[in-house]
Amino acid sequence: MFAFALALLALCALVSAQQQQQQQQILLYTKTAGFRHDSIPTGIRTITALGDGSLTLPSSAIDASISNVRWVTVNSEDETQFHNYTFLAQFDAIGFLSTTDVDPPGVGTVLDDQGLRNLARYVQQGGNYFGIHSAAATLFGAPFYGRLVGAFFDYHPQIQNVTVRATDASHPSTSRWPQDGFTIYEEMYNFRSDPRQLPSPANILVSNASAYQDGGVNPQGFRNGTNGPAPHPLAWWRQGALLDTNAATDPSVRGGGGADIQVSGGPGRSWFTSLGHDNSTWAQDLFRGHVAGGIAWVLASSTSTVNTSTTTSTTTSTSSPPAATSSTAPSGAATANRLGAQALLLPAISAIAVSIYLTLAPTAAIM
Repeated sequence: MFAFALALLALCALVSAQQQQQQQQILLYTKTAGFRHDSIPTGIRTITALGDGSLTLPSSAIDASISNVRWVTVNSEDETQFHNYTFLAQFDAIGFLSTTDVDPPGVGTVLDDQGLRNLARYVQQGGNYFGIHSAAATLFGAPFYGRLVGAFFDYHPQIQNVTVRATDASHPSTSRWPQDGFTIYEEMYNFRSDPRQLPSPANILVSNASAYQDGGVNPQGFRNGTNGPAPHPLAWWRQGALLDTNAATDPSVRGGGGADIQVSGGPGRSWFTSLGHDNSTWAQDLFRGHVAGGIAWVLASSTSTVNTSTTTSTTTSTSSPPAATSSTAPSGAATANRLGAQALLLPAISAIAVSIYLTLAPTAAIM
């Protein structure tokens, strides 16, 4: 019996090690070919610390359903890593943090044609994506990327103080925001198209709650001529059919590398926020909770490597995006399901092993 107790303890250690191996991973890509933000190092540190748990946020700033979600962050600015599809496939999500290209397309870019094709394949196979700030000012020559992020960046007025508010308080990336919003020193992005016009339409999470100065050619509108409907989109989420296109509303800019990559489908999740320009933004707990909620929601996708042991080859998708009320991060039961039955058995096995050990340990010592 004593040997049996030791065997149970060894089994507990094995199960724990397997759970650690199942911890989700994100690839955080931060290469720039155009403007480089001073806040990139701060963003890397923040996302890494949120993932490993070394940065904890007050309950007023982070959704309770995702406060214990953890991930491993791998940061890279090496575009040749995108040449290896096997390398990309190990990640539950790929995030672009303040990446930039040079516009017009083809003048300077963060991924070559081979990297673009593997990124498209990754998304088609169920890979998940999140983009922060100038991730929308990246890969202008690749129409599929414009669809993946939701819309390409157009311009922004001068950086200024503005109040931003949540338009969807049910999502874990905005659920803790005050009803009246909060003030932030930020660039208010305008986009070249409306992400709500995609076949898999964007669900708007954030808009401006106060007026701001905008002397641009399309004040709070879109380059393709549409100026609404309200609210003006600053952050959004999408699920399924991430690469599907509609010729009338394709948010692409033709020309340059990647324009000939014609892909559709993409059953995973995409989350984007245009906020994050300044270091002062990254110092705000509400923004940190915004980012944590977005990443955790993306990682809760049924297509992540932890949630499924096999990837699904999908070139088309007819599924509609879920209602906003179903977009929240997984509950405790769903989290346990991600870890598998091992997570449910571990506490019981541990209790039995410890009980047997404590009962037999004195006898074993005498022997």
